[in-house]
Amino acid sequence: MTRGSIASLGLSNPTFNPLVDDEGNRDSEPIMDETNTDKIEIPMTSKGVELEKPGEAEAPTELKANLNLLHAVSLAVGQTIGSGIFVSPNIVVKKVGSVGMSLVIWVLSGVLSMCGALTFCELGTMFKRSGGEYQYIKAAYGKLPSFLYLWVCGIIRNGMGCAAIALTFAQYFCGLFMDDKNPSYTFVKKLSASLAIVIIVLVNIYSTKIGIYMQNLFTALKLSALSVLVGMGMYELARGNTGSLTTGFTGTIVNIGTWSDAFFAALWSYSGWNCINMMAGEIKKPSKTVPRALVLTNCIMITIYFVANLSYHIILTNEKLVESEAIAMDVGRQILGRHGSTWGDIGSGFFGLSVAISTFGALSSSLMGSSRLPFIAAQEGMFPRFIGLIQRKNGTPVVGLLFMGTLATAWCWPGNIGGLIKYVGFLSWAWWGLCFASVPGMRLTKPNHPRAFRVLLLIPAVACTFSLYLIVAPFLETPIPCTIWIGVMLVGIPLYYGFVDEKNKCAEWMEITLAKLSKWLRADL
Repeated sequence: MTRGSIASLGLSNPTFNPLVDDEGNRDSEPIMDETNTDKIEIPMTSKGVELEKPGEAEAPTELKANLNLLHAVSLAVGQTIGSGIFVSPNIVVKKVGSVGMSLVIWVLSGVLSMCGALTFCELGTMFKRSGGEYQYIKAAYGKLPSFLYLWVCGIIRNGMGCAAIALTFAQYFCGLFMDDKNPSYTFVKKLSASLAIVIIVLVNIYSTKIGIYMQNLFTALKLSALSVLVGMGMYELARGNTGSLTTGFTGTIVNIGTWSDAFFAALWSYSGWNCINMMAGEIKKPSKTVPRALVLTNCIMITIYFVANLSYHIILTNEKLVESEAIAMDVGRQILGRHGSTWGDIGSGFFGLSVAISTFGALSSSLMGSSRLPFIAAQEGMFPRFIGLIQRKNGTPVVGLLFMGTLATAWCWPGNIGGLIKYVGFLSWAWWGLCFASVPGMRLTKPNHPRAFRVLLLIPAVACTFSLYLIVAPFLETPIPCTIWIGVMLVGIPLYYGFVDEKNKCAEWMEITLAKLSKWLRADL
């Protein structure tokens, strides 16, 4: 986290009803979306999700189309740039071994993200209701695969994604006051990540407004840190300092298994590539504007990340980049440290504080967004209903937040950032690959279905082929963990047949739990 947006769930619309489609028709199927983690910056409150009461008029779900091309690109770039660029570059270099190959990985990841976004553009014009990947999988493959998507992505992947963001925050936060060589560093880092999750969950249970008010500040700090970093690198290049760029492809590791880890790390930074598709209902002339916005956004992101990585390689050696725990802090220390240790500490502190605060904000948004996936699934009966409880006083999805916070905290302790990013990517691209493959499939099975945009079939073919590589290649490097994850996914099959019956209701014992929790938490559905 990846990383859709809260807007993709329709939660930024105060009249959103998850049981009503775009034409105002009642829908008995669950409406869900994956949330990425790290890129959610659209204000919302849980009070925006209201189930229709008997006798009431069905709530309108059409959003006013008032975004032009510039607006769409600006919003998408702001949502896509996250903490990944401050943590992924050293993982990429470590896995491929050379500067030249690492830059190739970053460009190819951007191209792959563009192919995925354009493919989702056609799917989004076919299925206009909120739901994203869930809707596409349900339409193409049926209810069981769509439930497995909810099981894998709504519970496992999103918890891991939030944990990766929390550990990124802790990495920069702890770097402000202790050395990463300290024997207690790992424990303190994981403890800090866990406490950050606990604080955010408690604050958001009390009130979601606090996180919303701080979001602009977090975004400004994130963009400021990245701008200063790029400026430093370009200044050094103008002075004639090329750093490790001169090494080119020397030392490249030729191993398609480890290359997949590098792709996962780079793609983590591009998470949010499908956010424009999720905002299509708010964009003017979407059939023309959305594809153009997707191409422009991805070209801008490729350029930004390419230049940012150039800056890293100009300022830091390959060895220093690979060993660094907080690469942005090391950049600040390296550049300003030339004027004395005090200036070096100031430079390091600026990047450390900026990235830590902005990542804390991203974690807050990611936890709130991730809690919506099991929350609406519970409202629909696909997950236990008690997960859909809403606190009476503040209107927050209290159980959903506690549920996701607990999962994220649990993943902080056994996991490390690189491993979490790898398996978040592995699980994500397995399902995204199915979505890509559904485009040519539904051209045959649903030839008359309205499509405002038709993607060139070569594009989903490329995206699907590359997704297949990202699913198969990890087995060459880590076969046992990957096999375990496939097994965990298949566990969802007996869960589906055991707890989700034909009427889409959970087992009766869940109702007993619901009644007890509702009384204890003073919360309602």
